[in-house]
Amino acid sequence: MGAPATPPPPAEATLIRLVREASGLSPEAAAAKMRTRFSGSRWRQIEKGYRRDSDSPVVAPHTTLAQMALVLGISPERLAETGRDDAVEILRELLRTDEADTPAPDPEAAPLADLEEWQQRVILNALDEKPRSPREKALLLRSLAARIEAAEDEEGSEASNGSETAGRSAS
Repeated sequence: MGAPATPPPPAEATLIRLVREASGLSPEAAAAKMRTRFSGSRWRQIEKGYRRDSDSPVVAPHTTLAQMALVLGISPERLAETGRDDAVEILRELLRTDEADTPAPDPEAAPLADLEEWQQRVILNALDEKPRSPREKALLLRSLAARIEAAEDEEGSEASNGSETAGRSAS
């Protein structure tokens, strides 16, 4: 007779695994994005719902599950479908904290709403290709804006240098 079959993982563990795999992240890469120190092997244990070395069940603590969901961009509503209401409340609080920590938008910056809908979708889809928290998305957009402004400043200075040399006669 063979070893007893391991029970299926909890619903929340299956959700975490599916979203992680769909995002193309390894357990190690996903664990590295967490705010607290977390290992890829522990991530795997939670996804599988058991520890192979001790053959014991593993259920993610509510704070850990909420942080895993945050890293993967899982909404509180989607996590609630698994029945882990304890983790849903923590996830909501993490999202509120992220929103509070995100600085107000610069009024001089062109708002996303000024773009056509298809342009907004392209930008947001690119940001969602790898799961990011709202704060990470905001930081990414700000750093891209800074690069665009720096390139604009360089073009402006090159144009002014070019006009000065264009007005000079060749000797």
